[in-house]
Amino acid sequence: MTGLVKGVREKLCSSCLMAGRLTKEGCRVLMAGVADSRLVVDLDKPGSPAHSGAPHCDYLFIADDENGVGWVAPLELKRGRLHADEVVRQLRGGATIAESLVPEAAPFTFRPVAACGSAPKAERNRLRNRSNRIRLHGRTEAVRLLSCGEQLVKALHS
Repeated sequence: MTGLVKGVREKLCSSCLMAGRLTKEGCRVLMAGVADSRLVVDLDKPGSPAHSGAPHCDYLFIADDENGVGWVAPLELKRGRLHADEVVRQLRGGATIAESLVPEAAPFTFRPVAACGSAPKAERNRLRNRSNRIRLHGRTEAVRLLSCGEQLVKALHS
Protein backbone atom coordinates (compact mmCIF):
# COMPACT_ATOMS: atom_id res chain seq x y z
CA MET A 1 0.00 0.00 0.00
CA THR A 2 1.18 3.46 -0.84
CA GLY A 3 -0.03 7.05 -0.82
CA LEU A 4 -3.76 7.59 -0.57
CA VAL A 5 -4.56 3.91 0.05
CA LYS A 6 -2.20 3.69 3.02
CA GLY A 7 -3.50 6.90 4.58
CA VAL A 8 -7.14 5.87 4.27
CA ARG A 9 -6.48 2.26 5.36
CA GLU A 10 -5.10 3.50 8.67
CA LYS A 11 -8.48 5.12 9.45
CA LEU A 12 -10.58 2.00 8.83
CA CYS A 13 -11.61 -1.11 10.71
CA SER A 14 -10.52 -4.23 8.81
CA SER A 15 -13.99 -5.80 9.16
CA CYS A 16 -15.43 -3.42 6.56
CA LEU A 17 -12.77 -4.01 3.89
CA MET A 18 -13.55 -6.17 0.87
CA ALA A 19 -11.09 -8.59 -0.63
CA GLY A 20 -13.26 -10.16 -3.30
CA ARG A 21 -15.98 -9.25 -5.74
CA LEU A 22 -18.06 -6.11 -5.89
CA THR A 23 -21.53 -7.59 -5.75
CA LYS A 24 -24.75 -6.30 -4.16
CA GLU A 25 -28.32 -7.42 -4.70
CA GLY A 26 -27.46 -9.38 -7.83
CA CYS A 27 -25.45 -6.63 -9.55
CA ARG A 28 -21.73 -7.15 -10.05
CA VAL A 29 -18.94 -4.79 -11.12
CA LEU A 30 -15.70 -6.29 -12.41
CA MET A 31 -12.36 -5.18 -11.01
CA ALA A 32 -10.16 -6.22 -13.94
CA GLY A 33 -7.77 -3.48 -15.00
CA VAL A 34 -7.96 -1.36 -11.83
CA ALA A 35 -4.88 -0.56 -9.77
CA ASP A 36 -3.43 -3.29 -7.55
CA SER A 37 -2.95 -0.79 -4.73
CA ARG A 38 -6.60 -0.37 -3.74
CA LEU A 39 -9.15 -0.54 -0.97
CA VAL A 40 -12.81 -1.36 -1.25
CA VAL A 41 -14.83 -0.36 1.79
CA ASP A 42 -18.20 -2.08 2.22
CA LEU A 43 -20.24 0.68 3.80
CA ASP A 44 -22.98 -1.76 4.85
CA LYS A 45 -20.69 -3.86 7.06
CA PRO A 46 -20.29 -3.36 10.81
CA GLY A 47 -17.29 -1.20 11.59
CA SER A 48 -17.65 0.87 8.42
CA PRO A 49 -17.50 4.67 8.68
CA ALA A 50 -21.17 4.93 7.57
CA HIS A 51 -23.57 6.15 10.24
CA SER A 52 -26.58 3.97 10.92
CA GLY A 53 -29.69 5.30 9.20
CA ALA A 54 -27.84 7.89 7.10
CA PRO A 55 -28.05 7.43 3.32
CA HIS A 56 -24.87 6.01 1.84
CA CYS A 57 -23.73 4.05 -1.18
CA ASP A 58 -22.72 0.40 -1.15
CA TYR A 59 -18.96 0.77 -1.51
CA LEU A 60 -16.16 3.28 -1.42
CA PHE A 61 -13.32 2.49 -3.84
CA ILE A 62 -9.90 4.05 -3.13
CA ALA A 63 -6.84 3.35 -5.26
CA ASP A 64 -3.37 4.62 -6.11
CA ASP A 65 -2.22 4.64 -9.71
CA GLU A 66 1.33 4.36 -10.98
CA ASN A 67 1.62 8.17 -11.28
CA GLY A 68 0.96 8.77 -7.58
CA VAL A 69 -2.53 10.12 -8.17
CA GLY A 70 -5.33 8.44 -6.28
CA TRP A 71 -8.83 7.43 -7.26
CA VAL A 72 -11.87 7.96 -5.06
CA ALA A 73 -15.13 6.43 -6.25
CA PRO A 74 -18.32 6.02 -4.26
CA LEU A 75 -20.17 3.06 -5.83
CA GLU A 76 -23.87 2.20 -5.81
CA LEU A 77 -25.06 -1.11 -7.30
CA LYS A 78 -28.68 -1.76 -8.28
CA ARG A 79 -29.80 -5.01 -9.87
CA GLY A 80 -33.06 -3.56 -11.13
CA ARG A 81 -34.16 -0.21 -12.40
CA LEU A 82 -32.18 2.88 -11.46
CA HIS A 83 -33.95 5.79 -9.76
CA ALA A 84 -31.79 8.91 -10.07
CA ASP A 85 -32.97 10.67 -6.88
CA GLU A 86 -32.20 7.65 -4.71
CA VAL A 87 -28.82 6.98 -6.34
CA VAL A 88 -27.75 10.62 -6.03
CA ARG A 89 -28.71 10.68 -2.34
CA GLN A 90 -26.72 7.48 -1.71
CA LEU A 91 -23.65 8.63 -3.66
CA ARG A 92 -23.68 11.97 -1.86
CA GLY A 93 -23.69 10.07 1.43
CA GLY A 94 -20.70 8.06 0.22
CA ALA A 95 -18.88 11.26 -0.79
CA THR A 96 -19.51 12.70 2.67
CA ILE A 97 -17.91 9.61 4.18
CA ALA A 98 -14.97 9.92 1.75
CA GLU A 99 -14.45 13.54 2.90
CA SER A 100 -13.73 12.25 6.40
CA LEU A 101 -11.21 9.71 5.09
CA VAL A 102 -9.44 11.38 2.15
CA PRO A 103 -7.14 14.33 2.86
CA GLU A 104 -8.26 17.41 0.93
CA ALA A 105 -4.72 18.11 -0.27
CA ALA A 106 -4.17 14.59 -1.59
CA PRO A 107 -3.95 14.31 -5.39
CA PHE A 108 -6.87 12.19 -6.59
CA THR A 109 -9.44 11.80 -9.32
CA PHE A 110 -13.05 11.65 -8.17
CA ARG A 111 -15.57 9.40 -9.95
CA PRO A 112 -19.02 8.68 -8.45
CA VAL A 113 -20.33 5.48 -10.10
CA ALA A 114 -23.71 3.77 -10.30
CA ALA A 115 -24.13 0.30 -11.79
CA CYS A 116 -27.59 -1.00 -12.59
CA GLY A 117 -29.55 -3.54 -14.55
CA SER A 118 -31.77 -0.96 -16.21
CA ALA A 119 -31.55 2.81 -16.58
CA PRO A 120 -34.46 4.39 -18.47
CA LYS A 121 -33.55 7.40 -20.59
CA ALA A 122 -35.42 9.81 -18.29
CA GLU A 123 -33.41 8.59 -15.27
CA ARG A 124 -30.11 8.79 -17.18
CA ASN A 125 -30.95 12.37 -18.13
CA ARG A 126 -31.73 13.21 -14.51
CA LEU A 127 -28.30 11.87 -13.49
CA ARG A 128 -26.67 14.22 -16.02
CA ASN A 129 -28.52 17.24 -14.62
CA ARG A 130 -26.12 19.73 -13.07
CA SER A 131 -28.10 19.74 -9.80
CA ASN A 132 -27.43 16.01 -9.37
CA ARG A 133 -23.66 16.18 -9.44
CA ILE A 134 -21.72 14.74 -6.53
CA ARG A 135 -19.22 16.87 -4.57
CA LEU A 136 -16.04 15.83 -2.76
CA HIS A 137 -13.61 18.41 -1.34
CA GLY A 138 -14.88 21.07 -3.75
CA ARG A 139 -14.69 18.81 -6.81
CA THR A 140 -18.01 18.25 -8.52
CA GLU A 141 -18.59 15.31 -10.84
CA ALA A 142 -21.49 13.79 -12.73
CA VAL A 143 -22.43 10.21 -11.91
CA ARG A 144 -20.78 7.67 -14.24
CA LEU A 145 -23.20 4.91 -15.20
CA LEU A 146 -22.31 1.25 -15.77
CA SER A 147 -24.43 -1.77 -16.54
CA CYS A 148 -24.20 -4.67 -14.09
CA GLY A 149 -21.34 -6.91 -15.19
CA GLU A 150 -19.17 -4.14 -16.68
CA GLN A 151 -15.65 -3.25 -15.58
CA LEU A 152 -15.19 -0.45 -13.06
CA VAL A 153 -12.20 0.84 -15.04
CA LYS A 154 -14.61 1.90 -17.80
CA ALA A 155 -16.29 4.41 -15.46
CA LEU A 156 -13.03 5.54 -13.87
CA HIS A 157 -11.47 6.55 -17.17
CA SER A 158 -14.54 8.09 -18.78
